[in-house]
Amino acid sequence: MNGTAPGELNNKTFTDRMFKRLFLPTLFAALGLAFGDIADALFVGIRIGKVGLATMSLVAPVYMIYNVLDIGIAVGASVHYTRALGKGKAKQAVSIYSQMLTVAVTVSVLLAAAGLIFMPQILNLLGAGEPGGELWEYTRQYLQIMFLGAPLTFLFFLLYYCIRCDDNEKLASAGYMIGYFTDIAASALFILVFKMDVRGAIIATVLGKAVGICVFLLHFTRKWAILRFRLVKPDLKLIFSVLKTGMASSFGYIGQFIALLIVNNMLIRMGGDSALAQLNIVQNVSYVALAIYHALGDTVQPLCGTFYAEHNRDGVRRVMAIAVLIGAVSGAFMAALFSVFAPAVCGVFGLSGSAISAGAFAVRLFSLSIIPAGLNIIWSSCFQAIGREKIVFLINQMRTFVCFVLFALPLSLLDVKWFWFVFLGAELGTIVVCAPFFRGKKRSEPENVFSYLLDANSNDISDLMSRAEAFCEENGATPKQIYYVSMCIEEVCQAIIENAFTRDGDEYIQLTLTFEADGKTVLHMRDNAVNFNPFAMKTGLDYEDEDNLASLGILMVKTKSKQFFYRRYAGFNTLTVEV
Repeated sequence: MNGTAPGELNNKTFTDRMFKRLFLPTLFAALGLAFGDIADALFVGIRIGKVGLATMSLVAPVYMIYNVLDIGIAVGASVHYTRALGKGKAKQAVSIYSQMLTVAVTVSVLLAAAGLIFMPQILNLLGAGEPGGELWEYTRQYLQIMFLGAPLTFLFFLLYYCIRCDDNEKLASAGYMIGYFTDIAASALFILVFKMDVRGAIIATVLGKAVGICVFLLHFTRKWAILRFRLVKPDLKLIFSVLKTGMASSFGYIGQFIALLIVNNMLIRMGGDSALAQLNIVQNVSYVALAIYHALGDTVQPLCGTFYAEHNRDGVRRVMAIAVLIGAVSGAFMAALFSVFAPAVCGVFGLSGSAISAGAFAVRLFSLSIIPAGLNIIWSSCFQAIGREKIVFLINQMRTFVCFVLFALPLSLLDVKWFWFVFLGAELGTIVVCAPFFRGKKRSEPENVFSYLLDANSNDISDLMSRAEAFCEENGATPKQIYYVSMCIEEVCQAIIENAFTRDGDEYIQLTLTFEADGKTVLHMRDNAVNFNPFAMKTGLDYEDEDNLASLGILMVKTKSKQFFYRRYAGFNTLTVEV
């Protein structure tokens, strides 16, 4: 049985506001990343020309390997951190962050050492030309600084993703944007003014990461912050579980790397340098066009993870509905925008004459793939948040490698201008192949979930109490369990209503009650009152205050509950009580 309640249809009271609070800062951060990716190529191209752009192309595979590791660790850590907090397990959340911080630092140092030791072999593998040549030296200088800055890169992404999940998305996004805008400004200064060639680009990138980290560290000065580093005993099972979650999406960079090598060879045969130039422009357009989808994905991930941990399936569905709607509208707008201004975009990147019309055609065909690509990104983020790593891996491998190559092979037999249908084919092919797996097998999770949205202004707790008691009885709860659950609901709700609500507007308490598989009974409560923690109330037996009689009730809840947890998250008070 699933519990129902008159106010349940207003679940958007919380989800919509939480989505908005997380999405806007994340969008600005995603745009900062997109423009940062474009800026280096523009400045290096202006300063050095083809050799500089060739260097940037050669180091791209190394960046993909970086992304597999640093993004995989960061995303996996943030997903498991969010789930732990959603279940009210703060100590477990801190342990997850601490262990993955250690992993990130260790992996980055080992990666840097390996890169510096095996530099000649790496340069040969990348095809940097003859040792000592211009291209060889530019690539060596770039990679040397890149490897030395590896620990900063890994730390930057881990802090960003975890701080976002610790109710400080504004600071996280500010640090992210400041870091990338520092990168852009420093890159322009070092390359165009100080004439530092490709070294200026990578030094600016490392500097941007260092500045961003300095901003992130401000989070740890907040008294309410849960995120902390603690010395903990390594838990290999936990570490591998986190890596499994994170790598499910980041491994798509490996497929993308292989696909890019294949496509590069195809395009050289089909259209030479001109075709490669068109590909470079399409890739840069994709950074901006898909930025909003990466922001939607980064918004969906912590919210779906939180609601999933609370067994609030309506919340998960509502978040996905909002993300898909925004994605469809914004995707249509971006596709129209790039289609109209495609010739101007090609001109900015240095094309001229007939090359502009060919490049514009490529950009327009790519624009057709924006919406399906965005849907794949959003779905992947949701499945990652709820622990379905296999479907995440499938989506990312299909769209970046399998479907991409399968469509590229026959299209390579046609005129080069039709090759750009490969993006649309890869995204639609991914949807067709993966859609049947979206529902998945029945998972081992509580089927019996009771939810209720209490209008605090009515102060009518009796209906909530009777429904909750009936739900407990139908699920075989003992009289003792029913008494404890009823007491907890009544006392906590009463404390919130009496001490936090103003009674002059729409004020609600959202409650979810579940019987877990291990026999535990867990209450999740969220309200839109001012910052108020019922468990922080004075609850001494000698405490006398007629306006806070609920304090004695909270003392009983603390005494009878196995575990209780409070945090302020996404603008709302969130409580978890294990009875």
